[in-house]
Amino acid sequence: MRTFQEIRQNYRFSPEDIDLLHGLTPLIETHVDRLVDEFYDFLLQLPDTAAFLADEARLARLRRNHRAWLLALFSGPFDERYFQRLTRIGQTHVRVGLSAHFVYVAMNFIRQRLRNLIETELDPPSHAAAGQVVDKILDLNLDIIARTYHEAEMKRVFLSYKLDDALIRFARRFTFGLNLLLLLGLIALGAGMVIVLFHDVSLIFRGNPEKGLVAALGSLLILWLAIELLDAEVDRLQGGALQLSLFVGVALVAFIRKILVATLAHEDLKVELIYLGGILILGLIFWLISRTEKR
Repeated sequence: MRTFQEIRQNYRFSPEDIDLLHGLTPLIETHVDRLVDEFYDFLLQLPDTAAFLADEARLARLRRNHRAWLLALFSGPFDERYFQRLTRIGQTHVRVGLSAHFVYVAMNFIRQRLRNLIETELDPPSHAAAGQVVDKILDLNLDIIARTYHEAEMKRVFLSYKLDDALIRFARRFTFGLNLLLLLGLIALGAGMVIVLFHDVSLIFRGNPEKGLVAALGSLLILWLAIELLDAEVDRLQGGALQLSLFVGVALVAFIRKILVATLAHEDLKVELIYLGGILILGLIFWLISRTEKR
């Protein structure tokens, strides 16, 4: 954070500027009450600030504080205490939740009124110098007051960033762990289906060839599906795209295996027709999704 001395140097706020402001002090003291009245009449016309000023006690206190700030704007002293006072003003605005937008709006209003006062009350030769020094001290005040908003926002963003970053890193690790678990599950499924396939094939040699052939065919379909899912998961972990068609393929294979079992069990024709209808619908969906993925 910059010191008040650095800020003064950057604004070229010289002893001559201070003398010029001191010379304007009697003019401001004469019109300060009118300036305060005009300022708060203006704020009461804005819905957001009017709601903030609805409390009469608060309004009276703010009017006194604003009058003191206007006088100090010209009389100073422009030292470290002045800087700390402006910093507290900004911190108060942040604490009560007043938007920084209205700080800029208020400063613009004060600037216009002081400029009008200079043009109407001073001789024309002194307008330029007086206007420049008023702009300089107002910009310096606005810089310090608005700085507190920036620092408060940076603190909020910094804390939020740390929290967000920690959550994101945790989510990535957790997701990676789930992906590994899914990969192990698919490997186990593939190994299990190989065992089931050997069992189904053994039925053929144990005197039940019809059941063995149908069961082996269904096991082959599920094994093929497990291989496809395992291959897709490995590809996705290596940066490939998620294939939505595989999920439809799971349902499609399940229906195909179901109709094979239903045929073997000689189930009702209506049940088999329902299975066939499901295969037809899922096959159409699978074709549409696969076609879209290829594009």
